[in-house]
Amino acid sequence: MSTRPQGDWWRFVPPEQRRRRRFKAWRLRFRERLRQRWVGLALAFLAYGLVLLWLVLHLPPVVSLLALAPMILLPLLGYLTYWLLWKEFHE
Repeated sequence: MSTRPQGDWWRFVPPEQRRRRRFKAWRLRFRERLRQRWVGLALAFLAYGLVLLWLVLHLPPVVSLLALAPMILLPLLGYLTYWLLWKEFHE
């Protein structure tokens, strides 16, 4: 994907304004990309992973295991809840 703005109208923008307007267009595209749900989830997992990595490297393993527990147990709890609700309504 090209990072440069697309379209023929850029040649009509005065040269002294092109850099500012291209930056503004890039910033707007970047903001819209950050508003996508999967990007937010990926950033949350990345932040949690970085915190976990810091804990693993600087603290005892027991504390790191406690920090890792929600990341492992919450998806399992969600799946269990889904399965129980499905079973309740389909049987």
